[in-house]
Amino acid sequence: MKEVFVNHSISYLIRNNACKEKDVPVYRYTLESLYSLFTKTVGVLFLSFFCGTLKITFIIMLLYSLLRGFTFGIHATKNLYCWITTLGIYLGSSLFIKYFSFPLSSIYFIYFLSFLFLFLWAPADTPSRPLLNKKKRITNKMISLIIVTLYILFSIIISNDNFYEIIGIVLLLEAICICPLTYKLFHVSYNNYKSYKK
Repeated sequence: MKEVFVNHSISYLIRNNACKEKDVPVYRYTLESLYSLFTKTVGVLFLSFFCGTLKITFIIMLLYSLLRGFTFGIHATKNLYCWITTLGIYLGSSLFIKYFSFPLSSIYFIYFLSFLFLFLWAPADTPSRPLLNKKKRITNKMISLIIVTLYILFSIIISNDNFYEIIGIVLLLEAICICPLTYKLFHVSYNNYKSYKK
């Protein structure tokens, strides 16, 4: 289904002079990413509705996506793995929050550890998308630290058990995704901009 959507869209763009032949790989990558994002989002929200965690899942997805937009991190190597991890992360964490509670001391420890991880390692690139621009890497790090600080402050101001846990889960997930050990465990190269060759 994805190939049908992507091929049909590219053919339409070429016919209407919106895409040149040399730009097809870029358009293909973008369309595949959009298709994947849309189908996974719909799938996760659909299942979370039946699990009774729609609100929690939606908030986790929203906050995690915003943070990940600046910190990046490891990606699954295959679409099937991506589906498994996406469902596991969003549904698993929202169900965990629904049925269990963390002690506040544990939440604060997660906040501290995650902030430290992001300070040390954000943003983390991938072999397919090395972060070559040093200025952009520094900017992304600063923005990600600001976002994390705001998340923590909002959770303290709102002072709601579920929101504490949501922020804790979001920060912990992203800390794991940018950790060099995670890259090593999955045999993915880290700091790819250092070894990138044009």
